[in-house]
Amino acid sequence: MAESTLQQSPFWNYINMKEMVSKDGYGEVEISVFPDLLQRRGHVHGGVIATLVDASIGCAIRSLLKENEISATIELKTNYLRPAISAKLVGKAQIVQRGRSIAVGETKVWDEEGKLIAMGTATFNIKEKG
Repeated sequence: MAESTLQQSPFWNYINMKEMVSKDGYGEVEISVFPDLLQRRGHVHGGVIATLVDASIGCAIRSLLKENEISATIELKTNYLRPAISAKLVGKAQIVQRGRSIAVGETKVWDEEGKLIAMGTATFNIKEKG
């Protein structure tokens, strides 16, 4: 598995994102919500939820990369199902297909009460480092 970059990102540190699992094509990422992550109506901003989709799938993909490979998001789709007002959100992702240069994953974002907040898919490009 390639080394985690989540703790190296100032953005992820700022939004309190934590990688919980990155193993065997599965990724789980959690965010503890604070006021700066809310939109004007008091719900978690949609961009934060999209970030959970992207990051959780990224963690799942990273678990399948060889040491000499890196990946980058090339497509992201998020379906928002209900407003998020929870203090904690978690994205749980699974890789659907991993080819030589492309991987596709899907995720579900849950609140701390077990309500489904959003679903999403992402496509990542995979290439050798350097």
